[in-house]
Amino acid sequence: MKRIFGLLTLTLALSCQSIIDMDKANSELKIEGPKFSILFSHSISGETHPCGCRQFPLGGLPQVAGFMHELKKEKQFLYVDTGDMLFPSSIVPTHIAKSQMQAAKDVAKGLDKLGLKYTLPGDQDLAAGVGFYKEVLSEVSFTPLVSNLSDEKKKDFPHQEFTKIVFGKKTVYLTGIVEPSTIQGPLQGYFKRPEASFPETLKKLKEAGYDEKNPLTQLVVMSHAGLDYDKGFAKKFPMIDWIIGSHSQSFTNYSIDVGDTQIVQVLSKNHYIGEIAISSGKEKLEKEFSYHEMREQLGEKIPNNPFTAYINESKKKLDQIRDEEQKMMYSGGNEIKKIPDAKSCLECHEAQGEHWAKTPHSVSFATLMIAGEENKTSCMKCHSVGMNEEGGYINHNDIVHFKDLKTTDKGFSGHKNKYWQDVSKAFKDVKSIRKLSDKKVSALRVEWDKLDEKHKVEHSYANVQCLNCHEVVTDHPFAIENDEQKLAHTKASIKNKCLECHTSDQSPEWYKKDRDGVYSGVDEDYFEKMYKKMVH
Repeated sequence: MKRIFGLLTLTLALSCQSIIDMDKANSELKIEGPKFSILFSHSISGETHPCGCRQFPLGGLPQVAGFMHELKKEKQFLYVDTGDMLFPSSIVPTHIAKSQMQAAKDVAKGLDKLGLKYTLPGDQDLAAGVGFYKEVLSEVSFTPLVSNLSDEKKKDFPHQEFTKIVFGKKTVYLTGIVEPSTIQGPLQGYFKRPEASFPETLKKLKEAGYDEKNPLTQLVVMSHAGLDYDKGFAKKFPMIDWIIGSHSQSFTNYSIDVGDTQIVQVLSKNHYIGEIAISSGKEKLEKEFSYHEMREQLGEKIPNNPFTAYINESKKKLDQIRDEEQKMMYSGGNEIKKIPDAKSCLECHEAQGEHWAKTPHSVSFATLMIAGEENKTSCMKCHSVGMNEEGGYINHNDIVHFKDLKTTDKGFSGHKNKYWQDVSKAFKDVKSIRKLSDKKVSALRVEWDKLDEKHKVEHSYANVQCLNCHEVVTDHPFAIENDEQKLAHTKASIKNKCLECHTSDQSPEWYKKDRDGVYSGVDEDYFEKMYKKMVH
């Protein structure tokens, strides 16, 4: 696998090396050929591949590799990223720090193999501290391109303030800014306010040959600040031609223009790759900004795509680390008073149970098993009931409890593993839970119930169950609900619970976009459709 991956890396590198010659003395990139573009991404959030939740999966290193493999046949390109690459959030939870840091390194190395040249340090990149960020940078070849580091912090990690790109008669000056308020706590001190530092950056650019009045020069700014800030920045510095933004999770269907400055973003997790086409002279190209969906089929553009093997190796490492992490967490096992699972509810609510058993919710944990992500805590919460809740569970070992067998007993681990192996066999030919017919889902639910009986499952938190949407009063069914508890069963309350998992990132079809491509609220018609489908 290493040899194949090395060959692909060499191929991708040569596709750029033959067209981009870097003069390290003055940070100048020279482009040869008829066409050239800047490709960009942001907010990858530590994701190397689609998690399997989306209706139409997008993103993934194999898909980006396939896209670039095809694109290099027609043009040369420079790949940059505007931050939030390494972690899912700006905080790394202590109990899963080891797995998240390993995943961060895996995504960074993968992007490095794709030919990433420049990046920005965002809040999700510095989540584990500057020391870890420097450690990641020491293992890759891409460089932070940031112009507003504080003077006393410039030595803390390698970076460039700007670079020059020479393409035909055109010279493009590329630099980057990080808005301090996007960064967590004391790390804000690493950055100057961009509006205060940028005049000094412009001075350095002019010393390097930049002339804002010359139509053969362009200024492109990579920004980790947010769309609103970028708009204000463009007003203050109207000489900027392009701002490649990030942080605000915006999606621009076309450039947002502030004067002559064009602002673009392309959303997150490599679901899309943005492209700015650069002309080689004074001429204005017919289409300068575009974006590309990273669909599953793109991965097939490279035979035996080595990035697939890379991800599989990454999953194996992460699975071992997550298993170790979760063994360190203990929720009380069989001794705690557990929240009711579907089995106990359906003893009385039989008709509702029959309807639930036909929905993907009833076997939703299998989606994680199919994707090999059943140990991934960020996914488990939405594919089970009660994670990190009182009476619920906190790790994979405690998802299922067996009769007369405590989680601390010697034979528990082997029994648990055999149970999950049998469940996996029931889904071995299933590629997508969402695409199954109601009849097939119901049949799988029946098969799962049989396995629960076979293995003497006493309680299970797996799958989306009754209490993901509903609440139950103490001593139900004998107690009477008060007004507050009745409100918990209203349509509005259930809708809020739906949206905790059906986010714009995982379920974009649930949301509307405004004219700028920014998500602007729930698509009520779509919600009604899904509500009617699920209600029972």
